[in-house]
Amino acid sequence: MNTASIAPPIYAPGPRRLGSDSMRSLEDWLTREARFMNGNSAVFSGFCRRLVALGIPIDRATLHLRALHARYRGVSRIWQPGEELDERFLDHGIEKTATYLESPVRAVADSGDSFDWHLDDAHALPFAILEEMRETGYTHYYIAPVTYTSGAINALSWATKRPGGFTADELALLTGLLPAYSMVTELKAVRRFINNMLTTYVGEEPMRLILDGQVRRGDIRTIDAALMLVDLRDFTMLSDQMSPRAVIRLLNEYFDCVFPAVRSHGGEIMEIMGDGVLAIFRPPEGERAADACRAALAAAQEALADIEHRNGRERAGQTMMQAGVALHYGTVSYGNIGSGDRLDFTVIGPDVNMTSRIERFCRDLERSLIMSEIFVEMLGEPMWELGHFELRGFSRMQRLFEVPHHEP
Repeated sequence: MNTASIAPPIYAPGPRRLGSDSMRSLEDWLTREARFMNGNSAVFSGFCRRLVALGIPIDRATLHLRALHARYRGVSRIWQPGEELDERFLDHGIEKTATYLESPVRAVADSGDSFDWHLDDAHALPFAILEEMRETGYTHYYIAPVTYTSGAINALSWATKRPGGFTADELALLTGLLPAYSMVTELKAVRRFINNMLTTYVGEEPMRLILDGQVRRGDIRTIDAALMLVDLRDFTMLSDQMSPRAVIRLLNEYFDCVFPAVRSHGGEIMEIMGDGVLAIFRPPEGERAADACRAALAAAQEALADIEHRNGRERAGQTMMQAGVALHYGTVSYGNIGSGDRLDFTVIGPDVNMTSRIERFCRDLERSLIMSEIFVEMLGEPMWELGHFELRGFSRMQRLFEVPHHEP
């Protein structure tokens, strides 16, 4: 182990001696119990508690892990005895700030080495965080690499307020446990990464099905649900007039209006089809289809209101958005289709097609929200009928409805 120390270690007399039995007991816990725990927060908290139970005077411990996630760069966890674990998600770009660049975490990540600093005298310290810890009574700070099999280097630190700091035996135990702890930490981080990536790209329910083993081509599940299809008006024309970067920015602003509305009402995004979004709302267990339809209608109205609110925030050169929403209730099948080793987890069925056909009438009828007859029946609330319409690919004329307009 390579260590950097600002002052020679001075250890307080009389701490409990730690031997190979202590090491084995914690390694046994890590490999037999901790790897089955639910995530790195639980493992980290349990690990710290067991170290303290062995007599190691840990007053503060931190775990800093890189996260491969679309929304955040990493996760930092701070553990202190008797307090709830503090978990912080760090935005992308944190690696370019002084918070990271001037920190012990960066020193570990860059070098792969361990560092320990005694804080109980007046010598100069290399990082502001160490000065702050000294001012609050900490006497010793030790930080070490948590190295993954990929070579990625994370960091784990311990700090104490005991006079004299950690003993040589205590540091040896903490260092000796790093390989087993790193193994379990990587296992949990990879599992979280897989969950996050699958949820990001295929959705929460498909993620669960895939991890449960529904991965063969032709594995299909059929459910009844309220369907919501949202489409951005004039997207082809806008794409032709705008730069690719501006198109991506517009789409992201549009999705920022639609996705939160779907999620806040219990829906799930099943497909992103260019500028189209297909979401489903399943009746909660033991509840009626009407509840799913109410949730879908509320989500549609919220999404449209958010788009209007976005348009109302005047900005120079801003492109106005208009969207059409179709609501339907029916049966959908979702699962794996494709060829060879390239599959897509997608949603199919006549009711999906009907929802798509209904949405196209939003432009023709100059409406932002149109509902099918079966959706209105399941909803059980009075709606205005727009008329009977022929939908391409369907033999029977379909009655379409809209929300009544309330006169001022």
